[in-house]
Amino acid sequence: MKRMLIKMTMSLLLVSGVMLTACSSNGGDDELNGNASPITNEDNQDEGGEQDSKGENDQEREEDANEPVNNDNGNDKTVDESNLSPTPEESMETHEVVLYFSDHDLMGTYRLKTEVEVRNKEELAKAALEAWINGSDHDELTSLIYSGVIIEYVEEVDGVAHVSFSKEIQESNLGSTGELMFAEQLAMIMEQFGYEQTQILVEGRVGESLLGHLYTGEPIVAKNPESYLWVEEIDSRDIVLQNVAFRIFEPAPNAEVKDQIVVRGLARTFEGTILYEFEDGHFILDEGFTTASEGAPGWGEFEIVIELDDHTNYHGRVFLFEESAKDGSRINELSIPVYVTE
Repeated sequence: MKRMLIKMTMSLLLVSGVMLTACSSNGGDDELNGNASPITNEDNQDEGGEQDSKGENDQEREEDANEPVNNDNGNDKTVDESNLSPTPEESMETHEVVLYFSDHDLMGTYRLKTEVEVRNKEELAKAALEAWINGSDHDELTSLIYSGVIIEYVEEVDGVAHVSFSKEIQESNLGSTGELMFAEQLAMIMEQFGYEQTQILVEGRVGESLLGHLYTGEPIVAKNPESYLWVEEIDSRDIVLQNVAFRIFEPAPNAEVKDQIVVRGLARTFEGTILYEFEDGHFILDEGFTTASEGAPGWGEFEIVIELDDHTNYHGRVFLFEESAKDGSRINELSIPVYVTE
């Protein structure tokens, strides 16, 4: 009996051990299969702490990404533009140029100094021409074309200045004298920039004539700048008649004269030499020469006195001229009509 109780007790212990082993084995399987016990508050706090720590780390990484990163050379990879100085605007340069303008009667062309502003010296020739088109404030001078004309471009082609105007230039009404002066003044302005010749273009094209009077299929050749007076040198005395070589103060055209004709004025001739003739429409009544106080390119003072005979009441003419050094022909002739009375 006693043995039986011992055996039963041993069997119960063995069964209990097997069950405990099975329970322990099933619990491990549950954990492996994700069937763990519910998470406690302590577990939640631990996980929340880990998540908060992870969020803080992410935020720190984002902030670090926005900060400048130094490369091997010590330069910032990300530049803070707020600390940069403003980029200065390109400064303007002021230059003195010489412009050429006509008087109001289109009797002569004069030089005038003025200042223009440009961003760089390459723009200076174009800026000078634009100032020329805009005209002068000087009371004695006038512009030949209205300011609506545009200088499209200025460029050098084989040493020749090419100046292109907008089509509005062809609306100008200058006549033959005005068109000649226009071309002359353009060539003289470009001369100061090193161009002996200037080609006129309209909208980029070369034409045979600008306004129908002057051939523009070839470049215009510049003259000697010293051939032109500065505007300050315009004589205060009234000029009654003039051309490129002579400026006459007296006599006025068709003036009445008696015993003599006195011709006074300025001349710009080679070595100051002036030749003259007086004729009555049929015969040469007097002729000779005189010398001005200064030769070309300057303007020299001169005076000619022509004594008259007893014949009266007729129209005559005094001719002033110079001889061509090339062939001896009369050039730059100026005619002064007079009326001889008693």
